Amino acid sequence: MGRIVYIVLMVIALVACKDEMTSVVKHPTDPEKVPTMTSHDVQTVISDDGRTRYRIETDVWQMFEEAKEPHWIFPRGVKAEELDPAFNPISSIKCDSAYYDENSQIWDLHGHVNITNSDGDVILTDQLFWNQMTHRLYSDAFIHIEKQGRVIEGYGYESNEQFSTYTLRQVEAIFPVDESRFRSTDPR
Repeated sequence: MGRIVYIVLMVIALVACKDEMTSVVKHPTDPEKVPTMTSHDVQTVISDDGRTRYRIETDVWQMFEEAKEPHWIFPRGVKAEELDPAFNPISSIKCDSAYYDENSQIWDLHGHVNITNSDGDVILTDQLFWNQMTHRLYSDAFIHIEKQGRVIEGYGYESNEQFSTYTLRQVEAIFPVDESRFRSTDPR
């Protein structure tokens, strides 16, 4: 009888120990396809030198921090505004989707790219690259520029971040515009 009690106690002890054990199942994920983090309905501000300078809004922000080339994707577009000290927008960038390469610090803005600078100049295109390291914007796509009472259209664009100095490689049209009559929102 003592032996049976001993066996029963051993079985109970083994069952009790088994409940305490934790199993870890590895589930492989591809860091090139699965984001490290996905955020929805993002509204954030960015400060520089102790002052709020930028506001960013996006429906979806995916970060691929573990990818071979770390990057962010904004598949449903992004809107970024530069703010004055009273938090009023000075300039803005909007697009249908965006891709940011962390290593090269290059933004690739796609679809209905709309940029307005502090002087009220407007740039409309379907694709624009912004290199944060060189502080340059460029594109080979069709571009529509409304600047100082005239419209300039063409292909192949490069400028500084303030749009004060720019080059349009293949100019298609330049014409004066009576801004009191209309303000274009789409180059097509």
